[in-house]
Amino acid sequence: MNEVYVEVYSLKELCLVPIETIVTLFTVKYCNSKVNIKLILSKQKPLERAYTINISTFVYEVMDINKIPYPAISCELPIIVVNKSSCIAGLCAVLRKIIKEVVAECPTHYCRRLLGFKDSCLSACSEGSIWTKFCEVDLILTVKFLHADDATKNELPSNIARFERHMSQPIRLHNLHKYIMSKKFFAENVISRDGIPEHMYAEGSYMTLADIIIFVCTHILLTAFWSETTMQLLPLTIKWYKKMFEDQIIFNCLECLLLLKSQNLTKFNYTLPDVPNQSLYKRDPKRYKPKSRIYTRQKDVECSLQLFRTLNIETKLALEPFGAELNFDWSSIPYDATPDGGALPPSRSERKQQQLENMCKPVMKLAKSGDIIVDFCSGAGHLGILVAYLLPHCTVILLDNTEKSLNRAKERVNKLKLTNIKFYQCNLDYFKGYFDIGMSLHACGVATDLVIQQCIRVNAAFVCCPCCYGSLHDCHHLTYPRSNIFRNQIDQKSYIILSHAADQTHDEKNVKTSQGYECMAIIDTDRILLAEEFGYTMYLSKFIPNTCTSKNHMLVGIPKKEEIVNVGHGN
Repeated sequence: MNEVYVEVYSLKELCLVPIETIVTLFTVKYCNSKVNIKLILSKQKPLERAYTINISTFVYEVMDINKIPYPAISCELPIIVVNKSSCIAGLCAVLRKIIKEVVAECPTHYCRRLLGFKDSCLSACSEGSIWTKFCEVDLILTVKFLHADDATKNELPSNIARFERHMSQPIRLHNLHKYIMSKKFFAENVISRDGIPEHMYAEGSYMTLADIIIFVCTHILLTAFWSETTMQLLPLTIKWYKKMFEDQIIFNCLECLLLLKSQNLTKFNYTLPDVPNQSLYKRDPKRYKPKSRIYTRQKDVECSLQLFRTLNIETKLALEPFGAELNFDWSSIPYDATPDGGALPPSRSERKQQQLENMCKPVMKLAKSGDIIVDFCSGAGHLGILVAYLLPHCTVILLDNTEKSLNRAKERVNKLKLTNIKFYQCNLDYFKGYFDIGMSLHACGVATDLVIQQCIRVNAAFVCCPCCYGSLHDCHHLTYPRSNIFRNQIDQKSYIILSHAADQTHDEKNVKTSQGYECMAIIDTDRILLAEEFGYTMYLSKFIPNTCTSKNHMLVGIPKKEEIVNVGHGN
């Protein structure tokens, strides 16, 4: 039986907990899940709001601080520990796993629909999905940092307004026309406008996991901001909120967990903040799409390049990669640890093999016995599995947010009978454990910078091959440019123009390819300067042969050993 670890701030029948714990336990109660609940007593964080809940109806175990498994202390809670080598972190991923386990035991269970169309509800990571970010980050943070005096302010929280706007837009479904013409459309009594279905629930005509998360948060927010003007300003949200209450299971869960409070309308005159009139889906045609903007006009690129050149910053690449002198014998590698064993097609296998060799050599040169090595954005584990085989006295963590990819990796690990690999299904920003070396092969866009940021956090060495330079954008974790030197000298628009031009390296015969590689070197120099600000010794080189991929830069960062914080190793 899986174990779900959640955070609590006090241990009584009515205990104080963070919002993530409330949402998790609410989902457990709604699904009637038999998951083993483990409570970890923690200190409330500064400025964070804690909420009182009733845990008397749950079967749970309070964990001794010395018996908490390493995954549960190396990731943000909540987390599900599947077994000694596998765990799942991140609110949406944890909730999906709880639901999936119930459905696995009873395929006709009523909670199955919570997983949405093709079981895809909230499966995308928050960095790539506006919808997941709203449910997992934006709305959660609004509730987490809600304070008593907020209800006396004139304006409602912006994320309530965003949801109201979202509910005013037509729903956007896969194969929408086919759905409209189906019997199911008429059987569900879907409200439509000009033949286009309107929202009954957050994602369409039936309740999904998104509704569960939004409902718990909205209940807390509406309790704080309940007034006559709130009712008038949020008619669609109130209508949805009341519809959720029509579900008796929802009502019972709320009553036994949060203790329903009588709501008396107050006289506060709130206003609705100005937010875009669009849905929370990327595919809303009203949504501004930065990728649709032209960032690669030659005139703009030349201006940005000229701006960089005035800084007199050198973008020198080493003649050969760090660790290139090491011998590497593919004939000694078992089939299941090779790209062919990972089911890659022949057209990609040879190039992947060359990429892996380039990445493995610096890791082998840097690693020592007992090291923890994290393969961030590991996918199916091509790099991590090979490193784990070559370094049997090191522990390798494969970290990726895609369940299917990790399942493929597990199959290969089982065939190889490797015992030094652990699997973490989560976004890389949910990982907070100690490690010695971080590596990533073609982590897309901001992911490479998140990997470097994670390594700097624990003063770990890193080996990174960046990808998708044109996808760089500010997010809730980091901003661009990265280094102080770049940030003080290059405006963000010029920087983004350079990052988009860096993606024009796919055709050797194209006149823009050499310019693209120059821009790649500029963006990676920004990364180098950031790491050097934290005392790292940096190496930038190209793969050998550089034709094995158009994104062939390799960044190797080595920290100053005397600066390593003594955090201790996990098991």
